[in-house]
Amino acid sequence: MSARRVLIVEDNPLVAKFYKLALERAGGFECSVNEDVEQILRAVDAGEVDLAILDVSLSDSRHQGEPIDGVRLAQMLKQRRPHLPILIATAHAMTGDRERFLASSGADGYLEKPIYEPQVLVEKVQALLK
Repeated sequence: MSARRVLIVEDNPLVAKFYKLALERAGGFECSVNEDVEQILRAVDAGEVDLAILDVSLSDSRHQGEPIDGVRLAQMLKQRRPHLPILIATAHAMTGDRERFLASSGADGYLEKPIYEPQVLVEKVQALLK
């Protein structure tokens, strides 16, 4: 069986690299990093993504000329593929944020940043792919 494919949508290159290395090395996943919404939608439509990790705050992502954040992108992906597991990631870790982001995005899991242990990320991804 081929490796499960994880799409990382993250505007901080260091965070994206950490996710990619952690998931590939410790989890055996095949990872791609992309912020281009049109390319992301095509990849999801083509079934090339088994799980997506979306940062809530995306500084450079646009859809049809308008800025887009991870919450809106998660909603769009869920409309296209309702069963696609999505982890929403944010550094906004105030009381109630987890529930609010999960409810508004339709995401399946919540990732509080920063993450220091690669295994924490790997376990969250594995749990959603079971």
